[in-house]
Amino acid sequence: MDGKRKGQRVGPAIHRLNHMMNRNITTHVRMLGIDEVSVTNGWIIRYLYENRDRDIFQRDIEKRFSIGRSTVTNTIQLMEKKGYIRRDAVESDALLKKVVLTEQGIELHNSMRKIGKELDERTLEGISDEELRTFFEVIEKIEKNLCKQQQERQQGKEKTE
Repeated sequence: MDGKRKGQRVGPAIHRLNHMMNRNITTHVRMLGIDEVSVTNGWIIRYLYENRDRDIFQRDIEKRFSIGRSTVTNTIQLMEKKGYIRRDAVESDALLKKVVLTEQGIELHNSMRKIGKELDERTLEGISDEELRTFFEVIEKIEKNLCKQQQERQQGKEKTE
């Protein structure tokens, strides 16, 4: 691994791309007059829309986006306040609440889907299908490695090399 890319680090590169993409999405969303929606809100709305045929709970959102309980709680509360989602009780467990898109949330999803499609196309200009396939293969490997590290930390077996 050493010597392959001298001076280039994966973490800062991913962080930089994430920041640039978030800024790009935010700018385009604001151009449509949708100021109050964060990138995370958009991801959650899309996730709920794509999974509207099944019950989605807060823990599903935490797991899907690898974000903590308190962050998801705050995000869901804000989205509920804005009218994009609601929390419905589940018949089998009164304490358990599923997260559901409202009609307003569905309308927002449809508007944002157009932006996402356009930005994806523009972001991937000049990148072949093979390059994109390789990119996702590498991301999957990095994600598996990070999950493994997290499990090791949780088990108290952090490797220090």
